[in-house]
Amino acid sequence: MKTQPKLHRDVPAWRGLRTAAIGTGAFGDTASGAAYLQEACAALRGEGFEAVVGPMDGSTWGTYRLQTWSDGSPEFLMEPKGGPDDLVAYEQAGFEIAELHVSATAEPGPRGFEDRVSGVSVESWNGKDPEALLSGAHALVMEGFRSTPFFTPVPEAMFLERYGSLLAHADPRFILRAIDRDGALRGLTLAFPDPMRRGAIVLKTYVGTIPGAGRAMADRIHALAGELGFREVVHALMRSGIASEAQSRKFGGTVFRRYALMGRLL
Repeated sequence: MKTQPKLHRDVPAWRGLRTAAIGTGAFGDTASGAAYLQEACAALRGEGFEAVVGPMDGSTWGTYRLQTWSDGSPEFLMEPKGGPDDLVAYEQAGFEIAELHVSATAEPGPRGFEDRVSGVSVESWNGKDPEALLSGAHALVMEGFRSTPFFTPVPEAMFLERYGSLLAHADPRFILRAIDRDGALRGLTLAFPDPMRRGAIVLKTYVGTIPGAGRAMADRIHALAGELGFREVVHALMRSGIASEAQSRKFGGTVFRRYALMGRLL
């Protein structure tokens, strides 16, 4: 086994059951990986757990998911990694798919969605006072993602620490805010030029509290990408079946990678 995953016992419930998680890692081969997973499940069952998911480092704030399909194109920054034997090891250990996620690529250039949203204006961050930007974004993100499975609220200080490192290397033009007529923050988008998938802008996170705000910001990202000579916009790590995947299709997104969070009842 290349990396023995850590067991996480303080995990949001899956299917309303007492749940633990197998952390991320990479199995050296299918047989040893499946054996480890079987042993971990037996131990967790003995502790009274009713379900196990993996790979997931505690919650959606940690690294999670494994790849199930790829078109062979280059990876992008912060994309989930693992070993080539991980999926089969999970399947042989009795796990099934608990959640599906996808990443897609779309052509740069505006689609006209920004012009169809009234009541908000979209502006790029000026690159100053990142703590103020993220402090305002904290409440938006906690509200916008609170119904997402396995999401757990985090203190503002932890949120600032996590996203502060991203902002330190970001191009402020791709950090967007949606502001309403009263000057209140109603949406935030985090996107960045990718150092691994050259020529790509990665649309990592966007959230809006009024209808159309997220789509308007995504439209601005695509427009900026075209203006600045990027060749693609990556719609990163979208959970299948929710709004972000549907929005990707509206922008002409083509899936190039699929991922899964695996689960097993004990």
